[in-house]
Amino acid sequence: MKYAIISDIHSNLEALEAVIKDCSKKGIDKYLCLGDIVGYGADPSACVKKVIDLNAQWVPGNHDHAVAGLTDITFFNSYAKSAVIWTRENLSDQELEFLKNEKFIKIIDDITLVHSSLDSPEMWKYILNEYDASKNIQLLENLICFIGHSHVPCIFQEKYNSKALLDFLDKISIKEKSIINVGSVGQPRDGDPRSSYVIYDTKTKSISFERVAYDVETAQRKIIDSGLPSILAARLSLGR
Repeated sequence: MKYAIISDIHSNLEALEAVIKDCSKKGIDKYLCLGDIVGYGADPSACVKKVIDLNAQWVPGNHDHAVAGLTDITFFNSYAKSAVIWTRENLSDQELEFLKNEKFIKIIDDITLVHSSLDSPEMWKYILNEYDASKNIQLLENLICFIGHSHVPCIFQEKYNSKALLDFLDKISIKEKSIINVGSVGQPRDGDPRSSYVIYDTKTKSISFERVAYDVETAQRKIIDSGLPSILAARLSLGR
């Protein structure tokens, strides 16, 4: 089985379509989505429909829950707040309902899925360092936990003296418990504006980090034309 693990689409249809096209060339059997389908970008409805059409197993992100009215946006920055309100007004009742109805954590085969972290996933904590990763690896009941949320692709592993090591590798064989951040399809923040996702091959127990160029200019133009904050368009070309 080959899984494509995608996350943080953020209503960026051009990016999502480019990733799906790339996956079509790589023998993907099934899609897994780590949430934040919506928020920031100009095509929330189309992106929700794409995820549904992919028949992807998925877990919700903080922007999905915020748009659905399940997460308080008091502490969101002004740009994120504006995007949440705009997105809510541009989704149907059925699409809003879709965003509400998934568990924070799912286990599929030897894979755990969560948007943010295994400890209190509803608090939307970030796993950014070895200490936080080590705590979460202790909670991991199977081989791999795939996460998103930070928009930065990286991997933490158990074997380094029971601590987690942050490193970026484009390919790796998974032999010990690992937490893998797959990066972001629609709004990368590691300085590379290309979409990021991960392929996991259950037969070889190996992963690969994938990068895909997409039509950034069209995505930016749609954001500006929609009346969303212009900074949400500008950051796409920076990968920040």
